[in-house]
Amino acid sequence: MKQQKLLAAILCAATSLAYAATDTLDEIVVTATRFGSVPEISSVNVTVITAEDIKKSAAKTIPALLAQHAGTQVRSNDGTPDMMIDLRGFGMTGNQNTLVLLDGQQLNDIELTSIRWSAIPLDSIERIEIVNGSGAVLYGAGATGGTINIITKRPGKDTRGAASAGLGSYNAREWQVSLGARGEHAGMLISASTLDSANYRVNNNIAQSNLEGDVRAEAGHGDAVLKFGADSQNLRFPGARRVDPNIGQDQLATDRRGATTPLDYGNRQGGHVSLGTSQQLDFGELAAELAYRDKKQQAYYAAFGGSYLDTRLNLLSFTPRLKVAHQLGGAGNELVVGADLADWDYDSIRSTTPATIGTPMAHILARQSNRALYAQNITRLGAGTRLTLGARTQRTDYQARDTVNPAAYASANQGRSVNVYEIGLRHDLNLALSLFGRIGRSFRVAAVDEIFDQYGGPLFDSRITMLEPQKSQDREVGLDYKSGTTRMRAAVYSMDLNNEIHYNAITFTNMNLSPTRRYGLELEGSHAYSDGFEMSAAYSYTIAKFRDGLYGGVNVSGNNIPLVPQQRLALAASWKLSEKTALNANAIYVGEQHFDNDQANAFGKKMPAYTTVDLKLSHQAGPWSLAAAANNLFNEKYFTYAIASTFTPGVYNAYPMQERNFSLSAKYQF
Repeated sequence: MKQQKLLAAILCAATSLAYAATDTLDEIVVTATRFGSVPEISSVNVTVITAEDIKKSAAKTIPALLAQHAGTQVRSNDGTPDMMIDLRGFGMTGNQNTLVLLDGQQLNDIELTSIRWSAIPLDSIERIEIVNGSGAVLYGAGATGGTINIITKRPGKDTRGAASAGLGSYNAREWQVSLGARGEHAGMLISASTLDSANYRVNNNIAQSNLEGDVRAEAGHGDAVLKFGADSQNLRFPGARRVDPNIGQDQLATDRRGATTPLDYGNRQGGHVSLGTSQQLDFGELAAELAYRDKKQQAYYAAFGGSYLDTRLNLLSFTPRLKVAHQLGGAGNELVVGADLADWDYDSIRSTTPATIGTPMAHILARQSNRALYAQNITRLGAGTRLTLGARTQRTDYQARDTVNPAAYASANQGRSVNVYEIGLRHDLNLALSLFGRIGRSFRVAAVDEIFDQYGGPLFDSRITMLEPQKSQDREVGLDYKSGTTRMRAAVYSMDLNNEIHYNAITFTNMNLSPTRRYGLELEGSHAYSDGFEMSAAYSYTIAKFRDGLYGGVNVSGNNIPLVPQQRLALAASWKLSEKTALNANAIYVGEQHFDNDQANAFGKKMPAYTTVDLKLSHQAGPWSLAAAANNLFNEKYFTYAIASTFTPGVYNAYPMQERNFSLSAKYQF
């Protein structure tokens, strides 16, 4: 009853709002063109989360912040701040279909791991740009669901240092320091943070530290920028809670916080460095970055005799591009052309325990090489109409082998060329209302974990099976309204996918699926009722289905794809109680969804809907910023990920989320 009343209140409040993105007319965005431009120049719609939005939000992590926007779902199965992100209904492969960038540099890896959100201090973020359903032309693979670009702060004339500390439930302790300096021709900004917490679950302790740096100086007719960072995380894995109605077992009810896997753990160490420049030329603007990223991971799982993984992954990339303004047929144009060159190296040793790493069960070496050229032209067809035409051609060469297994099926090579395009149109119906639409094609390439099966060979040995690139035909149309303190965005979209890359629980293999489809509606809105009170709302209606397919004798045609809630609603409100004090609230409702593994839609039940509410009270006292927060205020007992048993009817394993929890923080600026 409590949930029903709360949901009714949310729905009533939502209907009183105008729906919209949070971008404003004077913002500069980069994701839509890979150069700084105003949002209205592009046919795609860009949602911008500003540093002020981050400050006001009750969200404590980047995924929780993103979850407040239309089309975005988050889920967790390990208790870290690095939740999986899913734009536009891809379920368990949401991470692989959502392209995430840090200052334009890719954070997605060629393995099935979550984005390292927690390695980016919240205070270091200038803004986050979200482009739902677009990005393949400019950025390449993995952008079918959309693109998220995190833009960090740069040193400026008003750059100030700050130090903050926080305490919270489950013995959480964190601190953060940022130091900045700016001279006449150069500047620097460095941020560091740590987090230690026992976490909600038993055997879910987390200890991590992060560093981000930005050093820049005037050079030529522009600037030169050195960016660097490092992160380290040690995490314990508690495992799932089992529900088996056949024997009356329900660990979600009897021991929600308990650990199934008290010996499991994972460690991660990473670093990145990039050197870039942006130069103003007589005929345009030139930009380029040379970047290197490295990650080391170790993980141990005690079940079934033990499994230990020791993995190293690195990426070297070069991303030059050029923007030229030109006249064609009497119309003003802006042309962006560029190249993306990226080389991945993957080295993973797998044994039963850390002590047996010298005699591994498997040793996978993989290399992926990407070479791409792209062009995007935006034409002004009159004062209020912009036409966008873009195309990309990319060659991906993939080699992988298990050095332990000499069999031919434990080694494979693949080379594929993929061509994608995007055609978009934005037309201003009047000064406040714009109509936008686009059609295009996007793609994804399989991760190493999707082509390697340690026990898939004929002798229960390793096998490597190359998969075809996933391709999607995308369509979208929408309205964008901006007037005074009211913002509105409404969009409908559809995506028809062929060769979708996914793990099929019916056949127990990673494979290219038969045709699938996603379509839906997204509504966003915000309105400032006064200088001291503002509300926003975001609603998503998402459908993800198999168009056809027969797997293991099971016909899945028309079935819903697991882990995609059809209904999702987020509300946010900000009250300025006084000149120095503010109260902020977020509420999120997520509807029912099919359990993972239930492609047949025959499990007999769905993951239950849930509603969470977060509050934050903040106060400014001179150089001090104080905040107190309550997350999951009404103590909702929910989970964002659960997997149905393949063999036993009615049995499932779930990963419970935190119950009601509190935090206090203090920040000092100097």
